[in-house]
Amino acid sequence: MKNETFCILPWVHLATYTDGTGLLCCIAKPSEEKTNLNEQTVDEVRNSNYFKKARLALQEGKKFGACSACYKEEAAGLRSHRLHENLFWRNTLGQEHIDKLIENTKEDGSIDNDVYTVDFRLGNTCNLACVMCRPQDSSKWYKEAKILSGKLKTGAKYEWQHKESVDRDAFEWYKNPKFLDSFYEASGEMRQMIFAGGEPLLIKEHKAIIKELVKRGTAKNIKVNYHTNGTIYDTELLELWKHFKRVDLFLSFDGIDRINKYVRYPSLHDTVVSNLKKYNDNAPPNMHFKVLYTVQALNIYYIPEFVKWLLDMNLPRIADYKSKKNIDDIIHTGILHYPQYLSPKVFPPRVKRQITRKLENFILDYGDRINLNSIKGLCTLMNEEDHSHLLNQFNDYLENIDELRKLNRKEAFKELDEMGIFKPARREV
Repeated sequence: MKNETFCILPWVHLATYTDGTGLLCCIAKPSEEKTNLNEQTVDEVRNSNYFKKARLALQEGKKFGACSACYKEEAAGLRSHRLHENLFWRNTLGQEHIDKLIENTKEDGSIDNDVYTVDFRLGNTCNLACVMCRPQDSSKWYKEAKILSGKLKTGAKYEWQHKESVDRDAFEWYKNPKFLDSFYEASGEMRQMIFAGGEPLLIKEHKAIIKELVKRGTAKNIKVNYHTNGTIYDTELLELWKHFKRVDLFLSFDGIDRINKYVRYPSLHDTVVSNLKKYNDNAPPNMHFKVLYTVQALNIYYIPEFVKWLLDMNLPRIADYKSKKNIDDIIHTGILHYPQYLSPKVFPPRVKRQITRKLENFILDYGDRINLNSIKGLCTLMNEEDHSHLLNQFNDYLENIDELRKLNRKEAFKELDEMGIFKPARREV
């Protein structure tokens, strides 16, 4: 099916939040109706009203509200998650197979086919408390979130009053035998699994799922993708991964040294670099790598330095620009949409002009080495909306982060400080 809104994922995919909430995909907005693997089976979530309404809308060429992030990225000239997944599954299953799946959709939007791909956020157990995350993303945030929500003096406090109040038991949905039984029952056609968290490599139940798929003999048909913070290197997992069709590690790394330490607190630069080298030297042939650089207000300015540093590291398994001519094949520049006060859109026009000029000059100066054209889309996305009214929230939030963690944003991002970004936050009524 070809139209400007269609996405294959509601037919083949199931994603989750860390609390078990079922989603169309990792960047889709959740349903107002409850869809959750703490109480429902895999098939019950996939045939909830949320999924059925999405299928019916996309079949008719209508935009579905939960998918707005992709529509915005496409309007900015970026290759959205929707476009990427449509191409991937057309190449994986074939158009005839996809057409058959759509043809078999019932009048109410429900389906009977097995799940082909899952994106499981296996709870929130994590050893980092990244600046853009929250307790729902990382258990490391619990203590600080309660303090932060009482100290903020701008509109950011309302967001954090909601974030700090979480049901900790909800984040262990993946231990539920009902979920596990329904997952294995629906996974006969499984072709791809994505694991994130939290930090999935810290969660022992993740390893149990991997072992079970190896035991069942289905691992050979499955590609496994991971979003990992790069702080963990597990030799037992390396042996298990050899049984899978392919394993892709997306290694989250958001800047060099002082920048990554602040953004992915308290990640140690040397630890992550050491693990990059271990993976480069010891990973089996079926393993592939890509660095995930989450673009936000604090690190968009530093993209050139990061790209140069990574390409000069001499890690051919991680960043081989000689065979991979496009930066998108080495670094995935994931875009931070929320919280809005950490988006690059928060900067005033004069700062956006400086950042845009730097990135455009980098493309001109370094473009003969590797294709950097996708970075233009990041500039477009940053400049298309003015969220500078949130700059006070940005400063309020970071002032409190510095106090809680004994950090100094002005030293970590001294170039941004020289642009006059960091100003004392004013109390908002």
